[in-house]
Amino acid sequence: MTSSPDDQQLFELQTTVGAHFFLALHGSSEMQPEGRAFAESVFAASKRAAYDPNRVEAIVKAISSENISTRSEAFRMLRRLGAPGAAALLNVFTQPERSKEFPYVRGALKSYGELAVGPLVGGARADNLLMQVESVRALGAYKSSDAEDAMMRVYLSPGFPESVRRNALDSMMTQYGHRVDPREAENQLYQHAEDFLLGRRKLPISSNDQVTIWRWNSATQKLESQIVSKLNAERLTAADRAEDLFEINPDRERHRRIYLLTRLESAKRNAGPSRQIDVQELIKRFPNVDEREVQAALARALELDLVPAAIGACEVLETIGTAELLTASDAGNSQLIDAILYGDRHLQFAALQAIDRIDPKQAFAGSSYVTALAVFLAKSDGVTSGLVGHNHINLAQSYAAAIHQSGLYGRAAESSREFFKLATQNPDHGVLLITDSLTNPEYVELAQQLRTDWRTKRTPIGLLVRDERYQRRVNRILRDDPFLAVLPATLDVGTIGSHIRRLLKLSDPWPVSQDDRRLHALIAVRWLAKISTDPQSYRFWNLGSHQQELASLLYIPGFAQDASRILSFIGTPLAQRSLVDFASQNSFPLEDRQVVADAFVKSVSRSGTLLTTAEINLQYKRYNASESEPKSTQQILGKILDAIESRPDQVSSTN
Repeated sequence: MTSSPDDQQLFELQTTVGAHFFLALHGSSEMQPEGRAFAESVFAASKRAAYDPNRVEAIVKAISSENISTRSEAFRMLRRLGAPGAAALLNVFTQPERSKEFPYVRGALKSYGELAVGPLVGGARADNLLMQVESVRALGAYKSSDAEDAMMRVYLSPGFPESVRRNALDSMMTQYGHRVDPREAENQLYQHAEDFLLGRRKLPISSNDQVTIWRWNSATQKLESQIVSKLNAERLTAADRAEDLFEINPDRERHRRIYLLTRLESAKRNAGPSRQIDVQELIKRFPNVDEREVQAALARALELDLVPAAIGACEVLETIGTAELLTASDAGNSQLIDAILYGDRHLQFAALQAIDRIDPKQAFAGSSYVTALAVFLAKSDGVTSGLVGHNHINLAQSYAAAIHQSGLYGRAAESSREFFKLATQNPDHGVLLITDSLTNPEYVELAQQLRTDWRTKRTPIGLLVRDERYQRRVNRILRDDPFLAVLPATLDVGTIGSHIRRLLKLSDPWPVSQDDRRLHALIAVRWLAKISTDPQSYRFWNLGSHQQELASLLYIPGFAQDASRILSFIGTPLAQRSLVDFASQNSFPLEDRQVVADAFVKSVSRSGTLLTTAEINLQYKRYNASESEPKSTQQILGKILDAIESRPDQVSSTN
């Protein structure tokens, strides 16, 4: 029995036979599935063998061979590796004991080709002086915008030794043949930072919308590659250019502004929507930052539609913000309220957390939106759903069933009015499907109304239109809405599934996961409990107008304790009735019913009995009918009656 070939053997096989043979094997219908599987195993093994660190190091060492043929072959093999080969050459400069190899490595880097620019730009940003010097020296051989920006940064930055700055200037003179005007250079770096930030300047894509970028790792003292999405790579590049400007002149307001904005954007994109940025690290890299600057960055991020930067700004304000941030403005809402009204769910949650931590003790412009948001988020049951509207309820339910088969919980509405109500009251809708059957308001107008509401402003909407001519008309009317798609109406489950996937993709790269929804709800209900149980400090928060919605929180698993505390302190007839009704039903967990009954007792002790005579009589009937119920049920019902009888003078006479 023979053993399977190892990576080196398969690599040698591909080198000998040629890659074209295995590509043909991969595509030949007569050789499947074995041909495809074998070809893929050869390609994977060859790649592992080619980039094996020991092999790459041996090739790099051969670059310094006294034999010119050996050097030429080593150089050819390195260039076949692409950018990783250039990075391996650069890493030689981190090892002073290999100084004899430096002249050969310098020569190789200058004639390597454009694939060396990425690692060289990364090397120019290293915290290793020799790496910086050698990278800048080599960049002088390449006429590219990235190379020029890297050299300009070194030349203009006061943090570099004069000899290094002179080296950068010499490299630029060699390549461009003229001196660099510092002011023009700063303007160019600023323009490039802004262009990358706003997507006006693009990076070359390697594959699958991915970009390989080269960064200096201070811990390992080596250049290392990262594969990130094209969008993230552009934002990181913008942050690099802005950091260069900040390094060149940290006191110039324009430099501070673009640096903070790009740093927030790249930091949040790195962290992702569900994890906070490292605020302390950002503050360390941006000394003397204050809430005024961060608030201005938040305003600018909202203006430019940079949602990650806006979220990052809220997370910083959560740490350094003060109540004055919310109350000082006479011109209107603070930026944290504008963040809520912007409509992105992650941004809304970040704004709520910031306001919670700032903990204002007086009313401010837009404060009603904070309580409305908290109530809205708290109502989540954690299950992403899709809402569909059709004026025939049977068809609406059929659409809902098709949505359910596509992986979302399907909900149905049979009128525009009902659709708007459900869409703006339920935080769990991942997509909204509006059929052209809806009228009063007409379906296009309904979509536009949803776009003006802060709760649905950025929820993906699909307009299901039966007539292709109307599809084109609606597309023209709503063509500027990035979260809307006009789709052919159908009840085919497969097509509906395709529609759902297309709509959900509109929220990339910041979808709201089920875990996100649960976390948002948990934090929101805890904040509501905090402000309701300390009326002395938080009297200005108006929860009374939301009491019906707050009562519904009793029925969300895990929220009974906090919801009952909120209703207990609200102390209204509706709140007390909600507590009594929940505690009296056997279908709910005993522990939750006991907690809710205790909350009712406390409500009565604070506000008296606010139930009507008819509601009290119903409680007596419930108690009398509980003889056959478990003793625990009788105890709960008895506790409710004891509380009512303790304050009989407060009973409402309303029936």
